[in-house]
Amino acid sequence: MLKNRKKIIIILSAIAVILAGIVVFIVNETTYIVPVLMYHSIDYDDETSKLSVSPKEFARQMEFLRKNNYNIVPVEKAAYYISKKAKPPSKTIAVTFDDGFENNYLYAYPVLKKYDIPATIYVIINRVGAPDFLNWTEIKEMSDSGIVTIGSHTKSHIWLLESDEQFLKDELDGSRKTLEEKLGKKAGLFCYPMGAFDAVSKKAVEKAGYTCAVATNPKGVLPEDVYAIKRIKISRSSYNLFIFWGETTRIYTWFKRVR
Repeated sequence: MLKNRKKIIIILSAIAVILAGIVVFIVNETTYIVPVLMYHSIDYDDETSKLSVSPKEFARQMEFLRKNNYNIVPVEKAAYYISKKAKPPSKTIAVTFDDGFENNYLYAYPVLKKYDIPATIYVIINRVGAPDFLNWTEIKEMSDSGIVTIGSHTKSHIWLLESDEQFLKDELDGSRKTLEEKLGKKAGLFCYPMGAFDAVSKKAVEKAGYTCAVATNPKGVLPEDVYAIKRIKISRSSYNLFIFWGETTRIYTWFKRVR
């Protein structure tokens, strides 16, 4: 009886040590991670499109972040923590939008202003002014507000993998220069089309003068890389605020990367 009790104590002690080790490992691994939320459309197509979030639910999510005292920072600040290997304050998070849909101006921008939430919108240069996309007047207004930073999503939103050097230069330099000319400020933020990149395109982004780049959820990117910042796609499943809370944690971001 006594021997069995000792065995149980030894086993439980071993389990406790292992669990403690796992916790320490995860905490160390997530030290510099800032969860970066990825939105596309803020509209009423959320029941049919995986890239849409309704205006009502978006407002609920932003209210949740503000009321729960999240430290909401621009993407470039998230990149700073990575580059400096600095630990961000508790509950630090960033908000981004891809493609430059006009509904970002109509439905997201007023909410961002209301709750004083900085965000980055990555625009496709050749689609600016097209139906359902932002025009330069809207982009300039948001850029001048101090709330929204405008980043590049290339000129034409074309797959960059296995592209030749001249094509990459045209897409990357061209989109950056257009943004700087139109907005009168440096454009240093980049977003890979479809979230995809390889070593060549990643190096080209750096060479083109961008300070950081976001992807979707690249795997095997170790250590954290300012030119391959992971993001969390927000969709209908995030309407449950408990799930949304989970998605805004560093541990969730880390697990999503290594799964």
